[in-house]
Amino acid sequence: MKQNELIRSLASRLGLTQVETKRLLKSSVEIIVDVLDQDIPISLPNLGSFCTVITKKRKSFSPFHKEYVMLAPKRIIRFRPSSSIKNELKTKKV
Repeated sequence: MKQNELIRSLASRLGLTQVETKRLLKSSVEIIVDVLDQDIPISLPNLGSFCTVITKKRKSFSPFHKEYVMLAPKRIIRFRPSSSIKNELKTKKV
């Protein structure tokens, strides 16, 4: 599903215009990013939780240079789906 399809679907369910829905979705994503930037985990009921994790620096082999290089630590986002969404997707037929 693309962003435009999501906005159309949300607008029809919420009874809002697509412009209002787009603004609402954009604001929601900005808030989530701001909170994750502060290393605070976010839990959304019936969806899952987001948290940030800092990876350690590690050694990796570069086939292009044919030598080992040190990769710097970086912050990544982890998503864990809720058990209710996992169970709902398991029960659906393929």
